[in-house]
Amino acid sequence: MAIDFIELSAELRLWLLLFRNDLIQQPWQLFIIAWISVFLVSGFLIRPISLIGKSIEDKHPPISSMIIASILLCLITGFLNTLIPDFLIVWLWIFLLPFILSLLTGFFYLLINKDSKILRNSIDIFTANFYIEADKSFLQGTLRALIRLIWEQPQTLIGHGIGQILNCTGFISSVALSDGIAILTGNIPLANGVALGSYILVTNRYSGSDTHVDLSERNSYLMVLIRHELGHTFQSRRSGPLYLFKYGIPSAMSQGWTEKDAEFRSDRYLLIHYGLPPIFSSYQKDYSPVGAHTAAYLLMLATMIWGAVWGATAGLFGAYLFIAGFIALFNLGKIHSKIL
Repeated sequence: MAIDFIELSAELRLWLLLFRNDLIQQPWQLFIIAWISVFLVSGFLIRPISLIGKSIEDKHPPISSMIIASILLCLITGFLNTLIPDFLIVWLWIFLLPFILSLLTGFFYLLINKDSKILRNSIDIFTANFYIEADKSFLQGTLRALIRLIWEQPQTLIGHGIGQILNCTGFISSVALSDGIAILTGNIPLANGVALGSYILVTNRYSGSDTHVDLSERNSYLMVLIRHELGHTFQSRRSGPLYLFKYGIPSAMSQGWTEKDAEFRSDRYLLIHYGLPPIFSSYQKDYSPVGAHTAAYLLMLATMIWGAVWGATAGLFGAYLFIAGFIALFNLGKIHSKIL
């Protein structure tokens, strides 16, 4: 059957007209006020440190970085909310519900036990999404915030939710913010450590210290564990929305190449930025990190666009899960570590 290009062109023009009208009608003032507010609040509530224990509390991120990041995120929010109806509502429910629950738990715990730990942790976990690093340049700080909030989804969203839920139950002992990463220590169930985007959760059950982070302590089990999980965070920064399926699931299935790759990335980052010598046996100067292929991003993008057109928000998430499972399957096993 021949394609009627004239009719197709007319339908496309009509869709663009409707899309433009919906875009104009977005609550732009609400978006910009909300983004600027969370950046400003986070910027003045943060208590950042460096990974070698040096405090940088006396520094605050530049206002210009907060404003630029807010404007860009406002535009992206409006565009996505227009293109994919209800997308913003779903994201807000997933993001805000664990935070509100953790915040309320913290208030009640403070009133009953006169202890602000849970309340303080809930705020720190929340602000970790938005704080801009004051010790970075304007461009680096702004880009790092945008990467965390856009590129590293959905793992950062999941990490924030799990962190808040564990905080409600008293499992989180302390929260440290450093290098754009939230490091949560405590009695983490089911695992010694896990990295979900810009959130690292590590157990302190084998360590006598949980009140600080200083990765120069080479003989500390907790610091070694954090150094390993840092590598998975750097995998997330590199692979973005493919992280859970390129590295996360294979790592959970005990695929050795994911751990070697994480340890190499961590050792290299700490050597370059902090001068800390490598500690993992997998570190090799000629090692090439395993990255996600361009074909995987194109395949995911095409599938998600098709899903959104076919079924709006539900179709988008369904398509994402389908193609993500396909990618994860091809990355199980050492022989497949270079695929997708």
